[in-house]
Amino acid sequence: MERTISRRRFVRGAAFGTGLIVLSHPLLERTARAVPLASDVAFAEGVAAGEPAERAITLWTKLDGLTEPRRLNLEVSADPGFGSVLHSEEVLADPAFGGSARTRLANGALQPGEQYWYRFAADGVDSPVGRFRTARPADSAEPVTIAFFSCQEYIAGYYHAHRDLAARDDVDLVICLGDYIYETGFAGTLSNTGAVRKDESSPSGSTQTVEEYRAKYALYNRDPNLQAVRAKHAMVAIWDDHEVEDNYAGTFPGTTSTPTRRVPFEQRRGNGYKVHYEAMPRLRDLAQRDRTYGAIQLGAAELLMLDTRQFRNRQPCDKSVALGCSPYELNRGYRTLLGSEQKSWLKNRLKGSAAPWKLVANQVMIMSFDAAPGVPIVSDAWDGYAAERAELIDYLQANRIKDVSFLTGDIHTFFAGEVTRTGRAKTTIQGRPNGVVATEFVGGSITSPAVVDRAVSKESDRKALAKIVDGFFLANNPHMTYANSAYHGYGIATASAQELRVQYRAARDIRKEGTTDVFTLAEFRVPRGSTEMETTRLSSALPALQSGPVPDRYLKDIGH
Repeated sequence: MERTISRRRFVRGAAFGTGLIVLSHPLLERTARAVPLASDVAFAEGVAAGEPAERAITLWTKLDGLTEPRRLNLEVSADPGFGSVLHSEEVLADPAFGGSARTRLANGALQPGEQYWYRFAADGVDSPVGRFRTARPADSAEPVTIAFFSCQEYIAGYYHAHRDLAARDDVDLVICLGDYIYETGFAGTLSNTGAVRKDESSPSGSTQTVEEYRAKYALYNRDPNLQAVRAKHAMVAIWDDHEVEDNYAGTFPGTTSTPTRRVPFEQRRGNGYKVHYEAMPRLRDLAQRDRTYGAIQLGAAELLMLDTRQFRNRQPCDKSVALGCSPYELNRGYRTLLGSEQKSWLKNRLKGSAAPWKLVANQVMIMSFDAAPGVPIVSDAWDGYAAERAELIDYLQANRIKDVSFLTGDIHTFFAGEVTRTGRAKTTIQGRPNGVVATEFVGGSITSPAVVDRAVSKESDRKALAKIVDGFFLANNPHMTYANSAYHGYGIATASAQELRVQYRAARDIRKEGTTDVFTLAEFRVPRGSTEMETTRLSSALPALQSGPVPDRYLKDIGH
């Protein structure tokens, strides 16, 4: 006998599950009863949980092959065998939203800092089982562990780092810092070996329509290692540029060419935003439908998530490379990366946070990245918006806001270092103190090519070239304490009342399909109340550094 859903659950499933607003209507209950239970479908993209709170979570799945709205059953349990089901409900999957279904569970069934398991079911088929942990309470003495990753171009390599992350049991939350997908293929032109996997999600090779973005996210989410991460840990994603178009800035198209623009840029951006929400375990704010910035409180850490793409002014000199752009242009006071509303929100949130650690999830590097002292390489990052960086760091200093660390993606290289108002080493600038106010940890990409990938592919060759490249980076950026361009992977930040510890995990070779070693590349420690970064572990995989020139051709496309 086919089950029906109540009017209240139908409204909740429609409003939260698909983003569709359903208004009260005399025929509503009859409509709800008319929606069949899903059958003859597949959960090919798995399940996901996101937006954890102390007593709430957002749960997601997607049905392949859906042509009409269908009901799904959802169960949440305190044990992986579902012997203790705490909550069950019916949710709606809708092809108007790519077949996705989601619901916000916030009815008192969940307790802070606990593990739970969940699954969806259609007629005759169950989804994979997912797991999540709710947020720890604000006064919790337990450490909080956040994994962070970025830049996972599918064709560039295999997701060995995700396999490693999915095997961990100590992670409270995973955050993607941007470039979850790539709207077109870059590995074939920006690496020595070219693509190692096929992407047939778009006939033209350039993702622009809603259906093409859906196919692109489906390609990524079907990867078994990424799917395992989404099932194992609560996850949230903030977007950078490749979710729409490389190096776009607000309402301005990207500075790299699109081979054939079949869709106007504003429409393409709207398509990318729409499908991003369809593919992620998060609710879309009905008042600010494209807002991704916000905060998640996790006990010893508050995660403040930025959007450095949607509200920014165009890059200085109308390009993403800073080389040749004058200091006057790079420091123009009107130019914003965050936009006034988001900047005000960030300042207020930092000032009001009572968490021991304020971790800022940041798409692009806030430290300067110089080719020579005072000569930045990338204007698409905070170096192109230097006045706003100084304003933010001055605010931290003026309000004595301590224990701030930026977690960053974008640049496909592992870095760690100190954050000042100029982005550079701690000196006095024009009579003003330029002391260290925060720290920054930049994770290497999951697969997207770094500088050395453009020249060599073998691990021994990558390490040898990294001796020169990383030595060059550190010699010209004394505010950085660490650099590694030889490997790809992700970061793990563990915050406690006493300290912040960060670990970099790296895959030995992303180009090999089979099992490959994933190891700890480096570990760092920052004591509470201090900005002194201590390197506590270095892998032997890190080569001895030496300085030397790096050809311009290796620098001009950094950040793709």
